[in-house]
Amino acid sequence: MEVDANSNVVERYEAYSCSRCRRLKKRCTKEWPSCKNCSKAGEECVYPGRAPRRTIEELRQARLRGEAVGSKRRKVEKKSFDSSGSDSISNTYASPGFSDNGYLQSEGVDQPQQSESASLRKGVDVVSASPAKEDSAEHIDGVSSLVWVLSAMGDGGNGSPSPLSSMTNGATLSPLHTIPSIANFNFSTNSNSNSNSNTKGYFTQLSMSSYANREPKKENKAQLQYNQAPVYSEPSEVDSIPVRASNIQIEAVKGIYKGGRTTPWLSEDHKFKHIERSLYDRFIAAYFKHNHKSFYMMDKVAFLNRVSTIRDFSTLGEEYEDTFVFQLYMTMAIGSTTLQRAGLLKPEEEDLTEHFSYIAMQNFRSVVHHQNIETIKCLILLGIFALFEPKGVSSWTISGIIMRLCIGLGFSRALSNEKLKRLSPVDAELRYRVFWSAYCFERLVSTSLGRLSAIDDDEITTPLPTPLNDEEKEDIEVSNMMISLRRTSGRIYKKVHSCSVGRKNHTVEEKNAIIDSLRKEIDEIYNKERAKLQQKNANNWRGGNTISFHSSDIWLAMRYAQLLIMLYRPSALIPKPPMDSLTLLGEFCLKALKHTYTLYKKKLLPLNWITLFRTLTICNTILYCLCHWSIDLVESKIEIQQCVEILKHFGEKWVFAMKCADVFQSISNTILEVSLSSGQLPNMDELTKELFGASDEYQEILYENNVDVSWIDKMI
Repeated sequence: MEVDANSNVVERYEAYSCSRCRRLKKRCTKEWPSCKNCSKAGEECVYPGRAPRRTIEELRQARLRGEAVGSKRRKVEKKSFDSSGSDSISNTYASPGFSDNGYLQSEGVDQPQQSESASLRKGVDVVSASPAKEDSAEHIDGVSSLVWVLSAMGDGGNGSPSPLSSMTNGATLSPLHTIPSIANFNFSTNSNSNSNSNTKGYFTQLSMSSYANREPKKENKAQLQYNQAPVYSEPSEVDSIPVRASNIQIEAVKGIYKGGRTTPWLSEDHKFKHIERSLYDRFIAAYFKHNHKSFYMMDKVAFLNRVSTIRDFSTLGEEYEDTFVFQLYMTMAIGSTTLQRAGLLKPEEEDLTEHFSYIAMQNFRSVVHHQNIETIKCLILLGIFALFEPKGVSSWTISGIIMRLCIGLGFSRALSNEKLKRLSPVDAELRYRVFWSAYCFERLVSTSLGRLSAIDDDEITTPLPTPLNDEEKEDIEVSNMMISLRRTSGRIYKKVHSCSVGRKNHTVEEKNAIIDSLRKEIDEIYNKERAKLQQKNANNWRGGNTISFHSSDIWLAMRYAQLLIMLYRPSALIPKPPMDSLTLLGEFCLKALKHTYTLYKKKLLPLNWITLFRTLTICNTILYCLCHWSIDLVESKIEIQQCVEILKHFGEKWVFAMKCADVFQSISNTILEVSLSSGQLPNMDELTKELFGASDEYQEILYENNVDVSWIDKMI
């Protein structure tokens, strides 16, 4: 209250609520100097005024940086849905998504987007317990642990640079003091006794019409952690799917991606087993040592700095946004596949691959709803991990979603001068790197399957990645080498194998000119990159083993031979190659298998479906050459036997690879009989019969598994 000039008492009111009423969400009476609520409670009343607001220009710059810009929340309709068909990203329909206790779930009400939550878990009834306290004796320094990991598993040797500096490219990690070890994952999932049986299911598919009348549950952030594994049941049908990009994308991934549905990392009491901090660091380091160079979309220094601030991995959902949590666990899942391939994991640690993907997928639904640059990064990581899935080629669908998002957000075009003024050079460069990472992944998948790419090279104006500092030069060189290889493979498909080529009625001279031009391009790339590798290995030889093939000239020679196989094999341009081309084709097949086997023995060959399909394509070509007697029998027998060994090493889960291995083992045995009999005519006839029989069986296996790497209608 105040007194005016005439000694009259004048009541004064503030325009905005006090801090205490805002915090407690109470109606503030706004009297000055103290509101009634604070006076009654006997506490100090502070009026902070209006909360700061960002200008339109600041919001625009935040969107260009890929940040999630919040919007006003919409009220939940209890009885009906909004039929306006709004496509606003922030107004998120609770559509089929990945639930925190398992996988995708369907919900039918409007939900506000939660950027800081680990996941969106509406409709799942769970009761959780707090994570167990960790022993103070297990506390370790996070940075020291990371340094030890990098020095133990890196390319280190005498005279090698500091492992930590090699990971961060000379940048400084945030200083930490006494970062604790990882606590036990003591998570629990107890179904509410009154909940519907479908809410316990793995795919919690709720009818949208029935769920519309259900009150949304208020959940605490601490409930994002679980003590026990969820209970699963078969999915039920959904009435409809909202026609929005994020909802359709979630449904598409749900239909084809088979991983991340459960976790094997459970103890006898169904609790997550304890994981040491040093093991987390090893997986992250493995990702950046190997996979990051091929797909350079992550800001490595910033990411590692942020990882170094993590004190407890069991409470990430309370402190970090969902996109970072997804990227963290998916990088560890990919890194564990690298260590497993290199033979650096214990047998009991191999289950962590599926465990990390399981935790990452709990955040998938909210990640996709962002529809921004962070969504693209997460989808690329998911696609890379899906390469190791034996149950289906889900990377094909994921790569298409990624490229559509990139095109829709304008990442395939160079930034205009006006936009460049609003972005820092670092932000603009990171935007370019995200696109080229998406490009490399999408082109890798499409050419491995022999299918059309989602984008034509002529439509791309985005500049190639450039190093931001001297420490990045080596990694950027590898990244640009990958881009050039992907571009070349795309041009070979477009000019040699696409259906439109067969309708152009090229003359023989024009066909030969196309082949010669592409051969010259392949040779130039190979010679240039091979010289770079030899010089780099001579100057920076560090000794010891490495988990990455990027510095291996054997890997480059294998890719060179594979590109030439793609160029000379029967195609829409030349359906029946002449004998001199088939002779070259046979030689490249034998070289490709030889280099593949060498990488396999050195534990540098990733056992994913890309490797499987490339190997099968080579075997398919060898069958063609054998049927036309344009390949050496003795050499082909040796290489085919090595191919059988590689296929069998994929493991029992890869049933398709095992069946193909049996077919080629039969061919190898027949070739051996012919070679021992000095090529007598009856045996040669037997070989021809065996080849045609094996070809038919091989084609049938490809057909049954929906694999379209076969480009030969009849082996004649």
